[in-house]
Amino acid sequence: MHRRRVLAIAVTLLSGCSNLPRATGPRTPPTPSEPTAAPQRSLRVTDLDVEEAEDGHLRVLATVQNPTGAQRTRTLRIRVRAGTIRTEQQQQVTVAANTEREVAFEFEDVAYDDFSGNGSLNTNWVD
Repeated sequence: MHRRRVLAIAVTLLSGCSNLPRATGPRTPPTPSEPTAAPQRSLRVTDLDVEEAEDGHLRVLATVQNPTGAQRTRTLRIRVRAGTIRTEQQQQVTVAANTEREVAFEFEDVAYDDFSGNGSLNTNWVD
């Protein structure tokens, strides 16, 4: 009888000393809050096209759309890789509200033939 009582007391006392993982954090789930709207991008590139300029260099045409109700200006960067050549250009783009416009980037140090074989483009907004 005493063994059972001693064993029960020992288990109770030693349970706080174990290294077993315990639940952490709040005991109740968080209450839902107002949903937040995803931030609307002010300008976005909707289309990219490449063409050969008259002297044979690469020309990149980017169609930029402004879906907002106000005129927006941002800096667009286009990176070009053609073989061992890597280059980039930046251009500030202003688009009126709810419109789109085409912007041309002239890569005079990249031949169109070099790019058309194995080239790649990458666009991103600088600001």
